[in-house]
Amino acid sequence: MAECFFHTGRPAVTRCKQCGRPLCSECRIINTDGIFCSEECAERFSVFARRAEELEVKRSKSRSVPGAIKFIIFLIILLVIYLIVRRSL
Repeated sequence: MAECFFHTGRPAVTRCKQCGRPLCSECRIINTDGIFCSEECAERFSVFARRAEELEVKRSKSRSVPGAIKFIIFLIILLVIYLIVRRSL
């Protein structure tokens, strides 16, 4: 791995989860979201993760509507086939 971004000459042991800077064990900030080089990067990642989660919730809601419409169309087709077969008997 590369040298620490903040301490020239020290070997890096990890990278910041947000910006990718190489960090030595002294410079890393560890929290529940991962390892970061600064509180600013940790906050940026937190905002990003929150927005990504919100988008995923919206995306999953929008996917359920087309699925329901397809199911209703499928039921209508089955009903039409049933009525055609019943009429021909």
